Amino acid sequence: MLVRHTKIIGLVATAFVLNAMVMIPAFSQHRYHKPRFAPAPHKPQIKPDMLTLRYKPQAGTLLYEVRTQVRQEVRSDMNDLKGTIHSEAELAFHNESIDYKKGLWSFDEYFTRFQVSGRELSGDSLSLHENLAVNRIMRLTYDMKGNELSKVVQDSMRLLNAEAQTNAYFFQPPRMLIPLPEHAVTYGDTWQQNQTDTIHVHDTVNIGTTDGAYIYQVSRVYRFTRLLDTMDHYLAIIVAKDTGTFEGYQTNSVTKIMTRSVGPISGADTTILDLFSGSVLKRTLDMHIPAEVRVASATPFTDVLQVHSIVTLSEENAKELLQVGG
Repeated sequence: MLVRHTKIIGLVATAFVLNAMVMIPAFSQHRYHKPRFAPAPHKPQIKPDMLTLRYKPQAGTLLYEVRTQVRQEVRSDMNDLKGTIHSEAELAFHNESIDYKKGLWSFDEYFTRFQVSGRELSGDSLSLHENLAVNRIMRLTYDMKGNELSKVVQDSMRLLNAEAQTNAYFFQPPRMLIPLPEHAVTYGDTWQQNQTDTIHVHDTVNIGTTDGAYIYQVSRVYRFTRLLDTMDHYLAIIVAKDTGTFEGYQTNSVTKIMTRSVGPISGADTTILDLFSGSVLKRTLDMHIPAEVRVASATPFTDVLQVHSIVTLSEENAKELLQVGG
């Protein structure tokens, strides 16, 4: 009996050892097995109740695609005239220096492309490449809250056509980089900006030479409306309401006639700010300006401008920002 029991115990022990030898490698493989796909990177969490909005410039150049349309309608006792001017441009922002400790950054602004087309009030078609505007550099210094501190013209940009000069105002700084609030904000919070911008006109394309200026006195009330949570980013949606007055004057070297314009400004625009990259992804603008125009002793007439502009970060830049932000 003792021998028999010893055999049975030996068989059981042998089976246990064999079973353990099979299980140990399997347990080891299961314990140290690496996943086939790496886990998704952790996305920083942003508290939506209070946000600090700031620009975060990165080294390099950002390119923006710009499309602007200005519809013009002149209403007088004699007749009504209509025209539409389109402009397509590529606007570059090349960062030169970034100082996060002082909260300052300087960049060069210049066009890499600028085309104007459409139909003028006279009925003539217009097609023009503003080649003298390409690669003309203006050095700007801003703080991280979007306030312009200095502007230096390094290589004077020249837009030959008055229509191009008009269109350029609506998407160049200060229109491109909106001011951001000093304090943290939550949904519905507002802040205000009062600004006077003067656009000098020097037209050498049409008959003779036309000189003058357009003055925009605008009050903008910005509102943080919502936070858009995408797969990889948080986008702050900021909507502004624009009100103000427009004044303008022009004198032609051939006709010697001066025209003066004045009227109210109303409009709205929306800015989409990427909170990770600290860059504007898109900005849209709509503005309505019905101006009363006086020419010498003639009867005043109404010149209505309807502006629609879209500025979008180019796809290549957007891809780079997604990689940086992720």
